[in-house]
Amino acid sequence: MPIGQLIRDLRLLKHWTQVQLAEQLAICAGEPAGAPDRDAVKRWETGKVIPGKYWIGHLSRVLVVPVAQLEEEARLDRVNRRGFLGLSALTVTHGALATEMAASIAGSDPVPLARVQTTHGADIVTASMADKASTVHLRRWMLDGDVPILRVNAAGILAKLPGQGQADQVARVLAHDEEVRHLYMTAVTSRVCAVDWTTAGRIASQPATYGHRADFLATRFAREALNPRDSGARWCSSVMLRELSPMIGGSPA
Repeated sequence: MPIGQLIRDLRLLKHWTQVQLAEQLAICAGEPAGAPDRDAVKRWETGKVIPGKYWIGHLSRVLVVPVAQLEEEARLDRVNRRGFLGLSALTVTHGALATEMAASIAGSDPVPLARVQTTHGADIVTASMADKASTVHLRRWMLDGDVPILRVNAAGILAKLPGQGQADQVARVLAHDEEVRHLYMTAVTSRVCAVDWTTAGRIASQPATYGHRADFLATRFAREALNPRDSGARWCSSVMLRELSPMIGGSPA
C-alpha cells in the first residue's frame, strides 16, 4: 500500500481531518511553527510528496503504527517512482549502455547481451531503439541462445518493445525455459519488492517461505501485474500472485 494511502486510512480510522492530523503532529513534535499544515498532509496522502524520516517518526506515534512499516512503504514508493520514470529520463541514465546494446543487436552480435543481466531501465531504452531486424535477432537469441543470460536479456528487451507485440512469445519462453524464468522472476522481485538479489531469488524460488510477508508481497506484485511496458514482468507477477494467494490474509494453508 502506498504510504500516502496508509496515512489517509489511519487518519480516517481516528476520524481526524487533515487539519487535525497536522495539529496532532505539531503537538507530538513540539514544533507548532514548523509542523506540516493541511496542505502538507494532503500532499503526503495524494502521493505528491513522500514524508521524510523525521515526520515518519511522528506519524508513527500519532497514528499508532510501527515506524518500520511507514519507513518500508516510503522506501518502496521511492523505488516505484524511479521505476516509472519516463523514457527521456531513463535515456539520461541508461542511454550510453542502451546505444551500445542496440548497436550490437543490430549487428547480430550477441556477446554484450551474454555478459551480465541487464537492468529494467536499460531494457526499456534499448527496446525503444530496436528495429524489425533487431527484433528478429532478439527472438532467435531468446529461443536458442547458448547461455541463460543471453536468453533472459533478449526476452527482457522483447518484453518491453513499444506496442508489446512480442508479449505472447515472451510468455511462452518464461513458461517453458526454467533458467530464463528464474532469472526474470528474480529481477522482477528485486525491483518490485526492493530487496537484494539473493533475497529476491529465494522469494522467487520458494514464496511459501515468505508466508509471513504474503500480503506485503502480493500488494507489490499486484501493481506490477498491470505494468503496461513489460509483458515479462506482468507474467512473472501473475505467477507470484497465484503462488502467494493461499497465504494471503493469514498463515500458509
